Amino acid sequence: AAKSAPARLRNFNLSVLATDAFMEAVKNDGSWELVFDGKVYKTLEARALWDQIMRATYDYAEPGVIFIDRINDRNNLNYCETISATTPCGEQPLPPYGACLLGSSNLSRLVSDPCSDEAALDSAALADLVTTAVRMMDNVVDASRFPLDAHRAEAQAKRRIGLGVAGLAAALLMLGLRYGSEEAARQTDRWLHRIARAA
Repeated sequence: AAKSAPARLRNFNLSVLATDAFMEAVKNDGSWELVFDGKVYKTLEARALWDQIMRATYDYAEPGVIFIDRINDRNNLNYCETISATTPCGEQPLPPYGACLLGSSNLSRLVSDPCSDEAALDSAALADLVTTAVRMMDNVVDASRFPLDAHRAEAQAKRRIGLGVAGLAAALLMLGLRYGSEEAARQTDRWLHRIARAA
């Protein structure tokens, strides 16, 4: 509800961790205790709380919803860490003191002869850009100054980086593809496979 007031937490990302137990209570129309530091502050209907969260997500694009038990269950590092949060926009799940370096490759900058019959995204240039970006981002992990030693140790041990894309809609448009069309989805899939392989 804090996001409904223009002056409260306006530029602050909010997310909630939804546990399997909470989702089970929603499914079974059960009650849910709001607990902090072992103390129960309020008990309410889980489904009503879920509806309130979903309404706020629809109205204000927040809070983000993180299915924390599922993330931990599927984490390939679950033998040595427990995920407790994500980056502010939810791109990367993180353990305590976790850090993640995020970057983007601008696809529209790789299109030659835009908006013509010869328009094409240079696949070799994309692979080269991604390879360089991954190497650079890995170097940044070593060069960065972290606020706490625990942050530095976590970042250097796991070396989390996330390389996304920018300019996707523009690149598709330059190739004459309507964003959201079947052919645009197929083309996007081919580009993202190329990025994954190069990374």
